[in-house]
Order: sequence, then C-alpha cells, then structure tokens
Amino acid sequence: MDKKQIDILKRALHREKEARKAAEKILEEKSRILYQTSLKLEQLLDEKSSQLQGVFENIIDAYVVMDLKGSILKLNEAAVNLFGYNNIKEESLNVSSIIYKEDLKYAISSFMKLKNRGFFKNYEARIITKSKQIKWVHINASVIYDKNKNPIAAQGIVRDITQTKYSAELIEEQKAQLDTIVDNASFGISLTQNGKTIKTNKAFQKLLGYSEKEFKKLSIKDISFKRDFLESKLYLEKMDSGKIDNFVINKRYIKKDKSIMWAKTNVNAVRDNGGKIRYQVALIEDITAEREKSLIINMINKVAKSILGKTDIYEIAAEITSNIAEYLGTKDCVIYIVNQEEKTIEQIAAYGQKLNNKNKIIEKAIFPIGEGITGRVAQTGISETIEDTSIDKDYIIDGKKRFSEITVPILYEGKVIGIIDSEHEDKNYYTKSHLKTIENIASLVAMQLKSAINIRAREKAENKNKTLLKELEKSNDELKEYAHIVSHDLKSPLRSIYALTSWLKEDNKGKFNDVSLQNFRLIETTLEKMELLITDILNYSSIGSDTSGKINVNLNKLVKELLTTVYVPEHIEIVMTTVLPVFKGDITKLQQLFQNLISNAVKYNDKAKGTIEIGVEDQKKYWQFYIKDNGKGIEEKYYKKIFETFEKLDNNPKSSGIGLSIVKKIVELYDGKVWLESKLNVGTTFYFTLKK
Repeated sequence: MDKKQIDILKRALHREKEARKAAEKILEEKSRILYQTSLKLEQLLDEKSSQLQGVFENIIDAYVVMDLKGSILKLNEAAVNLFGYNNIKEESLNVSSIIYKEDLKYAISSFMKLKNRGFFKNYEARIITKSKQIKWVHINASVIYDKNKNPIAAQGIVRDITQTKYSAELIEEQKAQLDTIVDNASFGISLTQNGKTIKTNKAFQKLLGYSEKEFKKLSIKDISFKRDFLESKLYLEKMDSGKIDNFVINKRYIKKDKSIMWAKTNVNAVRDNGGKIRYQVALIEDITAEREKSLIINMINKVAKSILGKTDIYEIAAEITSNIAEYLGTKDCVIYIVNQEEKTIEQIAAYGQKLNNKNKIIEKAIFPIGEGITGRVAQTGISETIEDTSIDKDYIIDGKKRFSEITVPILYEGKVIGIIDSEHEDKNYYTKSHLKTIENIASLVAMQLKSAINIRAREKAENKNKTLLKELEKSNDELKEYAHIVSHDLKSPLRSIYALTSWLKEDNKGKFNDVSLQNFRLIETTLEKMELLITDILNYSSIGSDTSGKINVNLNKLVKELLTTVYVPEHIEIVMTTVLPVFKGDITKLQQLFQNLISNAVKYNDKAKGTIEIGVEDQKKYWQFYIKDNGKGIEEKYYKKIFETFEKLDNNPKSSGIGLSIVKKIVELYDGKVWLESKLNVGTTFYFTLKK
C-alpha cells in the first residue's frame, strides 16, 4: 500500500472518529433532553393522575369502572351511596347481580352494543341496591382502550332518576285521570286554536253527532248558527285583544244531521307567558229542552190569555194566528176550519200578506179535504213539517211560493176540527221544537174552538129557522143565561193551566221528565173536563128539566176522581166519612155539583190546618149528603143570597159567583133541596138531598 493510500485511510479514519465524537455528543445531548423530558412527563403524569383522582372522587353522579365481563372494578363515593356496596373487592360485585330481573334482557343487549360500538347513551333500567331497594337509573357508558387500542374495561356515569321517573309516571297517571274525567264529563268540552277545533270530549261529540276526527276538520264557524256566530265573534275579538279572558253566551249549534241545538257556552282563554292566546277552552251545556220548555209554557200562557173569554170563532182564530206567527218568526200563518158535511177546509183567519187593511182575508181559500198539504193533514189527522215544498206534489201555492211548511191538526174527540198552517221562504226552516209547541197550542185551543164552532153553528141554525123563533124564545133565553155562565166558568179551568204551568216552572228546571209529562196530562185532563162541562151545560140549558139519559153513577168513585183534579193546598185534608152510594143520574151534572161544593170549601178555608168531610145519610126516599168544613163561616143573613146567580160575599178572584146557583139548579132537577148550617170562624156544612 503506497503512502497516498495510507493518507487517504488516515483521513477517512480521522473523519470517522470525528463523526463518532459528534454523534456521541449529539446522543449525549439527546439523552439529556430525553431524560429531562422523562422527568417532566413523570411529573405531569402524577399531576394529571392526582387531578383525575379528584374528579373521580368528587363527581356528583355515580361513576363506575368495570371489566368487560361486568365485574365492577371501582366506584366513586356517589356510586357507593347509590348501590350500597362499600368494599367491591371482597364482595366481588358484578353488574348482572344488581340488574332488575325484568330488565336483564334489555341490559344484556345494551352491554353488547357497548362492546360493539364502544359506547351507549341514555340507557334507562332498574337496579337492585344492596338493601334490596329498586331504583331507576340513567347511564351513559364508554369502553376504555389500552395504548394498542384494545378494549380493556368500561366506564359509565350512572344517574339516579327514580324520583323523576315516579314523578313522570304520576303526572302521566294524573293526566290520564284528567283525560278520563274530561272525556266522560256530562257537558261538552272543546279545545280550539285560531278558530280550529283541536280536541273534543265524548259528550260534545255526542251532542253534535260528529266524531273527534270529523271535529278536527271543522272550525267554530262551521258548527255555529250564522247569526249566533257573529255575536260570539265579537267576544272572541275582545278576548284576542286582551280585554276579556272569558265569556258566557247562549248560542245555537248546527248538528251533523242539520238540526239545531241551543247551548250555554262558557269560553275561557289559555294564554302563554307573554299574554298571547294559545288555546280557548269552551264548556258547552245543552239547554235546548229547557229553552223549548220555557217557550212552550210561555206560548201556552200567552195564547190562553189572548183567547180567554172569547166565543167568536174569528176572534179566537185571529189571536191564534198572530201569536203563532210571532213565535215562529214568520210572516205567514193561517187557521182553517173543517166542514165534515161538505168535506172541505176553509180559511177563517190569517196573518201577514193575506190580510187587507181591515184585517180581513183578501181571498179566502176553500179546499177539498185531501187536497194540498193542509187537506192531506185534515184527512190523516197527523202533523207534518215540509223541509222543501218544491218536491212535495201536494203543495199548493197560496199567494206566494214558500219552501218550508208546518201543518198541525186541531183535534177534538179524535176528529179534525181545524188546521194550523204556516209557511216560510227558507228551506228546512221549521224544527221539532216548533212542531211540538204548535201541537200543544192546538190541543189547548181545541175545546174553546169547538165551543166557538158550536156557537157559530147554532147562530147559523137560528138564522135559517126564523120561523121557529117564538118556540125557541124561552129556550134561547136559557141558552143565553148558560152561555153567560159558561163564559164565566171557563176561567176556572184556565186558571188550572196557569197553576200547572207555574208548577212545571218550579219543579222542572232541567229537561222534561216523567213528572213534567204528567203535569201536561193534568192540563189536558182539566181542559177536557172544562170542554165537556161547557158542552153538557149548553145541552142542558137547551133541554130544560129533561133528565133522560140517566145512568148508574158510582158517587164514591166520582168524588175520588174529582179530588185528583181539584186544587187542594197541602194544609187542607179532605176525608170521606162514609161510602157514597151508586146514584142514577147525569154524570156531568153530578160532577159539577160535588166539584162546586168541594171547591167552595177549599177556597174559603182560612185555617192553618183545614179539614173537609164528605158524607151521606140514607133518608129512605132521599140520599142526604153533606160537605163540612172548618173554614171562615157564613153569616145567616146571606144563606139565601149565596144561591143566587153571580152573588159573592167577597171579591175573591177565584170565585165566579155562579157555583152555588148551579148547585141549587142541579139539586132541584133531582127533586132535592140544598141548605147550610154555619158559624162564623168555626165552619160551614152544606146539605143537599137527591131523590132515589
């Protein structure tokens, strides 16, 4: 090897040594830096471990660390307090032992999700503590990985939600109870928002006939009667502006079947914190029946008063038409009279455009029975309401075409004697309530109208039989006398109407019940007896002392029946001291005889506890009856005067002054006599005899 090569090798070796020295120096520096870094990392790790230990120990919620088999490795103080386990190493606690049995399946599936996904959130289940308490917990958990990203354990934050859960369940239970109460309330409840129906209860659904699903498609306007909606809209606008928070209104609703329901509606606003309306809650109470009852009673009173004392058929009919037209809100109402002999119906009174300036019918229509809707009702005796006359083949245009018609027969003893008819321009105008009211009016006026028809027929007969005037003078005078008596006596049954309707108002503040219906039947019974009395008295006045047509009358039964129709105050007791006999006579006259004497005993009894005794003694050829009371008594100077026509001892408005004159006339008809014994402030006994 030459010198040149040796030099090259020396230089290379030198460079290598220098490079090694430099590398060693760098390595030494790096080692120093690494050592210093290691010291810093160790210090930082200790610091972080201390911080983490502080967090672990002081976290509010329970913190749990477990291995992947479910064995619990570590619990913080909150977890110890929650689960009740202090020494998990000695107790070898596994999560499977604290999971509630029914939630175990859910727990296993959640644990598998934790292992597969590395975490789970919002896990809720029940656990069993060491003291055997069952608690609800909410858990968020995640997997712990080593430096090679291999799962080595799991950790979770466990929050006790037992109280929250039970509170939620209680709220839900209370809500369900409230929903049940609301849904089963007897009155309707509706929740609306911006005029749209959000929720309704069963009662409201039943009232209007819509399902809850159908209601949600309807607005307040859709189910409200047009005129009433405008009124309620004003209140709703005030509510929107914040002027009011609630209001009550009586309004009409349109049911699914298109009929009308009157309801008392109480509307309340539900506002947010800013005072803006979120919802409106309405309580709806059906008052249709109550309103109908009130209208019927008012109409009965009004019609009864308007025809009181009238005997002219045209005056009676005119009063009926005007009152009915006002009630129905129509400009058309007509009364027809039925002529069974000629088989026709004739207009005798009208309201509206059919009258001239003298209140007379311009063109009085006469139809054959069976022709037109009115003729059809005259034939069948069945009321009708026509929703659309344009599709009724029997409709006859009388002056002006109208689309709704209501036609009601006036029945007397099962026979049609007249027709009440009204028409309206709108379709489907008349309601069931209208029909019911007009039928009640027809029943009320039937007897008086029949009396007027009889008087009209008698007047026609008198005009046609002028040649018989002399022979009928005596009978006619008697008829006039009794017609006068009848006109006065008519007031008594009508007062019964007022008393009974007043009774109804007091006793029936809700819907009509069996008691109310019975009261109406009492009204009808009273009126029937009045009409029968009028007819028989008129017949009696025409036949004078004729006593033909006698029948055996059980007076005991007759008096008991009378006591059910005569008004007797609660403080008065009526007793029958003996059994009354069977007597052969005219039942109507005998009814009137006992009724007048009993009524007098009731009317003039001023005692706090009144008593009336009814009895009889057998006097061989006669029956001697007595009616004894403990009333105010009568002075002897009036003993004869009280049996004279229209004579009264005081201004008692309940007395017509003819009762005892009728008693005297009936008694004398049966060859008997009537007298009394009385003592002021002690009482009076009326005696009368009837020949056997």
